Amino acid sequence: MKIGPVEGTPEEVNNFFQNNGLNPLDYFQKPEPALQKRWLIIPSVLFVVSFTVLVFVTDEHTKIRIMLFLFGFCSSLWLAVSIHIRFKSAWGSGSIILAGLLIMLVALGVLKPEQIPSFYQGEAHNKQVKPTH
Repeated sequence: MKIGPVEGTPEEVNNFFQNNGLNPLDYFQKPEPALQKRWLIIPSVLFVVSFTVLVFVTDEHTKIRIMLFLFGFCSSLWLAVSIHIRFKSAWGSGSIILAGLLIMLVALGVLKPEQIPSFYQGEAHNKQVKPTH
């Protein structure tokens, strides 16, 4: 067992701490428990339910559609935060946010699925460096 410059059996390391008046509990911390799966499942189910209901709500109910859009997007944010806490992945959580937004926009009727690739291709061409004066 090796801890920094101290090397030896667990008993020797424990004796080293005690002989020098140190408390080993001040130096060791238990790892945080992983986020439970239910905190990933609940926002996922809420997201699926919200975009499914959003697809079937008619255009006459504008306020309900906006509420469902916001509810679905907030559940995707909740899912992204949960993924970031559990897996420590910024890329994963960022992807969830972007995918959630695009899915909700398609369900709302703002975007059509076939417009999404052309949107990204147009953005790639628009990112040319423009001189500033």
